[in-house]
Amino acid sequence: MGRDKTNKSTIPEIVKEIAHDLGIDKKLVRQVLILTFKEIALTLILRGRPVMIRRFAKFVVAIAAARKIKQAKEKTKEQ
Repeated sequence: MGRDKTNKSTIPEIVKEIAHDLGIDKKLVRQVLILTFKEIALTLILRGRPVMIRRFAKFVVAIAAARKIKQAKEKTKEQ
C-alpha cells in the first residue's frame, strides 16, 4: 500500500482493499464506507462527544471550548 510518512490510510486505499478482499465493486464499497463514516460522526455529535474527523467530514465540534466561551460570556455579563 502507498501510505504517507504518518501511516494513515486514505479512503481510496481502504476501498481498494475491501473491494479486493470481498470481490465487490469499488463504487458500492465507497458508498457504504462513506455512509458508515457519516453515521459515526452523526452519532458522536448527537451524544455530545467532541468530534474531529479530518479529510472526511470537514468539521470540528469542540464542546469543551464552547463551554469555556459560554462561561466567559456569562462572567462578563455579571460584571
